[in-house]
Amino acid sequence: MAYPPNVLESLLSRFTYAAILGLLLAGGVGAPVPEELIQVTAGYLARRGLISFLPALGVAWIGLVVGDAMLFRLARRHGPKLLEAPRVARLLTPERRAALERHYARHAFLTVMAGRHLSVLRVPIFVLAGASGVPTATFVLADGLSAMISVPLVVGLGWIFAGHVEELKQDMAWAEHALGALALLAAVAWALWQRRAPRA
Repeated sequence: MAYPPNVLESLLSRFTYAAILGLLLAGGVGAPVPEELIQVTAGYLARRGLISFLPALGVAWIGLVVGDAMLFRLARRHGPKLLEAPRVARLLTPERRAALERHYARHAFLTVMAGRHLSVLRVPIFVLAGASGVPTATFVLADGLSAMISVPLVVGLGWIFAGHVEELKQDMAWAEHALGALALLAAVAWALWQRRAPRA
C-alpha cells in the first residue's frame, strides 16, 4: 500500500534528502511508493524552507534514475521470473507485451522515455526493457533525459502551489496521464517522421 500524503510529509520533513533518495530508489525497484507525490512534497518543503530547491531536484533525479537502472539490471538478470510476477503479468498482457517488444525493436530510446511518464505501466515497461535486451546505455540515457523533463516540472509544481499542496496531490494522477499522453504522441510523431524520411 502506498504511503498517505501526511506520512510522506512527515518522513521527508524529518529525514529530508535521505528520505527523498531512499523512497525513490525503493519505488524504482517496484515498491508501492508514489513517486510523483514524493516530488511534489519535496517542492512543498523547499518552499517552506525545510530543504533547498536545487538539491531537492538533484536528489529526486538521482533517486528516480538510479532506481530505474536497478530495476532494469534486475530484469536483465532475472527477466523471465520478473515478467511472471503477478504485478507485472497483470499489467503486461500478451497484447501489450507484443506491442512493446515491437516498439523496443524499432524505437527503444523513445519507448523508454515514454515509459517513464506512464506511472501505472512504468514497472512492467522497464522490466520488459531489461528482458528484451535494450542496451544499458540506451536505457539510462533515455530515462535520465525523460526525468530531466518531469522532475523539475513536478517538484516545481509543489513549490509554486505550496499553499494548495493537498489539492495538487489529488490532481497529480490527471497530470501524470496528460504527461504520459504527450510523451506517447511525441513518440508516435517521431516514428511517423522516421518512416516518411527518405532513406540514404
